[in-house]
Amino acid sequence: MRKLIIILIINIFIFKLYAQNKSEKMKVCFEDFRPSAYFENKKAVGIDVDILESAMGSQNVAIEFIMMPWNRCLSELDSNKIDAVIPMVFSEERNLKYSLGSSMRTRGNFFIVNKNFKKKIKNISDLEGLVVLIGKGYSISKDFNDAKNFEKIEVTSSDFVYAKILNMIATNRADIGVIDLQIYPWLVKELNLEDKLIRSDLILTKETHVGFTKNNKFLEIYEKGYKNIKRRGLIEKIIKKYEYQIK
Repeated sequence: MRKLIIILIINIFIFKLYAQNKSEKMKVCFEDFRPSAYFENKKAVGIDVDILESAMGSQNVAIEFIMMPWNRCLSELDSNKIDAVIPMVFSEERNLKYSLGSSMRTRGNFFIVNKNFKKKIKNISDLEGLVVLIGKGYSISKDFNDAKNFEKIEVTSSDFVYAKILNMIATNRADIGVIDLQIYPWLVKELNLEDKLIRSDLILTKETHVGFTKNNKFLEIYEKGYKNIKRRGLIEKIIKKYEYQIK
């Protein structure tokens, strides 16, 4: 009898935990950022959306996705109006300000130049004296962020930041633009700029995280869910699903 009572108590606890997780929605913000996160047919989709949704879904937590410009997402996060943003790249400042979940995946950045640009760009030191465009609020890499030998101009847009950067490079309004390597092949075709832009030889990699408010209650749940889907090989399957052919 005592054993039955213990089993009953455990089952009640598990049911309550399940019901609590199911009833609480995690609020997550992202900007229109293919193939990472975007809306299609009124549904949030993308590599990082699917990874996060799979991780939290394995723990019975539903997510409410909101799409806004990146800096608005950060503002909502700072005001504790949402639980997290995706994708957030590591920086010392962000690590102090937010709680970064385990890295979802490794991404990279291309350094794009006008086809008439002559200088070879193979490392950060080659950027000396140049004007480099980056999205406002975007973290590229520690070495890039710390570098002082070139001018960084942060670009904002009411539409798609990367599209604005590519158009500025194509019209010679800056020397170089930094573009996510998975977005560039799709976007350069979309903008019909393939005959005006080329990739330099410089590529910088970065880790993508879920950026939670400090000590957010969903962080621990995410960590459990992330380990669950990683163990099952779901992350690689999701990335492959959205894979772009990079030439």
